[in-house]
Amino acid sequence: MAKLLLFNITDSGKRNQLQVLSLRLNFSMIDVPADRQHCRIRDLLSGLTSPVSDPAAPFGDEMLVMNGFESGDLNFFLNELRRTGYPVRLKAVVTETNQFWSAHQLHDTLVAESLTMNQRRQ
Repeated sequence: MAKLLLFNITDSGKRNQLQVLSLRLNFSMIDVPADRQHCRIRDLLSGLTSPVSDPAAPFGDEMLVMNGFESGDLNFFLNELRRTGYPVRLKAVVTETNQFWSAHQLHDTLVAESLTMNQRRQ
């Protein structure tokens, strides 16, 4: 089954839209509390809490991490978030590499990539 890790998604409308999409596309949602952001992505997906390193201060950005989505479902999911007005800036698909990163490492990488992309557009 596909899974979606949710970080700092507090807007009730956005949470409701994610819930609707989870039922439609048959994926489970996993809320990741701030005190588990130091754990590996793969551990968060399996319910484990093994830290990668010393815990850093929690990040406050919204972030979604998708695992096990079929290509068509992933595209539909992302388009629906955009279409309904509930975008999330930081999004990632779990890969062979980033599954071993902490959520903090993934967050920092996504922020850096976002900054680079925005600079290129200007």
